[in-house]
Amino acid sequence: FQHFGRPRYVGNLSRDVTEVLILQLFSQIGPCKSCKMITEHTSNDPYCFVEFYEHRDAAAALAAMNGRKILGKEVKVNWATTPSSQKKDTSNHFHVFVGDLSPEITTEDIKSAFAPFGKISIAHKNGQDLEG
Repeated sequence: FQHFGRPRYVGNLSRDVTEVLILQLFSQIGPCKSCKMITEHTSNDPYCFVEFYEHRDAAAALAAMNGRKILGKEVKVNWATTPSSQKKDTSNHFHVFVGDLSPEITTEDIKSAFAPFGKISIAHKNGQDLEG
């Protein structure tokens, strides 16, 4: 998602709130592209994602609607985040810092020293980058 294209997350909704009501309220700020209501059959409150055509309207909605009461409940409005299932899996990535190296040690020396332990994605040495 690009920042301006990301929908607004609207949470802590009353179970009586509908997509139609959310669209009526948020459309007063600016034209809405879509609203997707998520109602899980658990004890969690419903929430929804509201998408605007224009970034300025989305930003205005965040400022105007966060903390407002809709049907008696104070709603939370924020930028929507990418679901964790779509994020790159970094569970097998490890970061190692090696300090106090002699100036004659090169990035290639560091990469060679750590090569037996697995694939190295990036090695940094004094501002030098080596992609692997």
